[in-house]
Amino acid sequence: MAKTVTLIRHAETNSNRVGRWQGSADSGISPHGEDQLAALAGRQNGWRSDVLVSSDLSRAMRTASVIGDAIPDSAWREFHVGGWEGMTSAEITERYPGEMEAFLRGEDIAPGGGEQMSAFGRRVATAFDAIVASLGDGQNAVVVTHGGVIWAIMANTLGVSLRPLKMIPSHNTASTVIRIGDDGARQVAVFNDATHLTNVPTQFGPVGTTVSLYRHGQSEGNLAGRWQGRTDSPLTPVGRDQVAAASVVAPPIEELFTSPLGRTVETAAIIGDALGVAHTEDGGFIEMSFGRWENMTTAEAAVQDPELFRLIFEEGQDLPRGRDGESFAQAGVRVAAAVESIAGGVENGHIAAVSHGAAIRAFITSVMGLTFATRDRFPIPRNSSLSQVRISPTGPVLAAYNVAPHMDS
Repeated sequence: MAKTVTLIRHAETNSNRVGRWQGSADSGISPHGEDQLAALAGRQNGWRSDVLVSSDLSRAMRTASVIGDAIPDSAWREFHVGGWEGMTSAEITERYPGEMEAFLRGEDIAPGGGEQMSAFGRRVATAFDAIVASLGDGQNAVVVTHGGVIWAIMANTLGVSLRPLKMIPSHNTASTVIRIGDDGARQVAVFNDATHLTNVPTQFGPVGTTVSLYRHGQSEGNLAGRWQGRTDSPLTPVGRDQVAAASVVAPPIEELFTSPLGRTVETAAIIGDALGVAHTEDGGFIEMSFGRWENMTTAEAAVQDPELFRLIFEEGQDLPRGRDGESFAQAGVRVAAAVESIAGGVENGHIAAVSHGAAIRAFITSVMGLTFATRDRFPIPRNSSLSQVRISPTGPVLAAYNVAPHMDS
């Protein structure tokens, strides 16, 4: 059975509140952070953890205290930022010329003369490996830690460089789940779930328009295990309930778009009714085309064209599905164009679109610099789950993935 490690960033501190870098120094939890802890405590009711570990810094230990009795471990501390501690980014830029720019470019520096970033990455990877090794089959560890640590583990899991990594920092008290399969393969099952919060300011990271991407609720084709693609099937009663539950924690939006297929239109109608927003159909968000494999099960597709099936799923060649459908990369490019189009008319706002599992994963993996061969570092998003990107001046960055608290029981 798979193991999971759930990473939770500490609650907002007084330094977070005013945008000051903390590193391995400490800062008390702000009043808003205490509200976040109350929300986190309510969120975790009934949540099982076989191991609870925390960075030994007080902001992490205080956060962990609302979950249970945590084991303190200095290996999970934030990276040491030396002379940067207590400064804002503007002050660092002025007093340490060139350092902040080098840090943001992903150079292997020691910020403010503190911890070398490569050494920090190795420290965190070692701590993560150790906690995974301590878990039995099917067990879950919860680690309360820091934004930089979660950033490093994301980079390690995705197999990309520590910096620059195209994602926003985790929100305070948000959870990120790393799943470890029976074969040891790791994937980011959930990133940056902060749905228990009503206010999630970002102290660091790019500003821009946020685009929420919802996968439709369970359809009859999903229930039958069919590759639906452009073939349509209605939502099941369970699917409608999933979307209704997702709507309860859906963030306010200014506009709502949807793939034109019936299962997404029905999903958009439920979400739109809950948020008081009408939906507009946009063909850019339609599901990846499976060509001749449309509406087949996996077994049926393998029999229909065994050579193509082998080339794609055994040799990892990203060929058009069913020979006359789309490739994974083509679907990602199409969704990226649709996201750019709908975000173009909204400055620093929040809009949403309802799409499909393969289409959303193809887009998100391309944002993160992954390929078809490395796509499994993200799972297919769950029915009715929320994924988000933020459109920064340099392009989209990941803000959340596969968030569905109503599916976590």
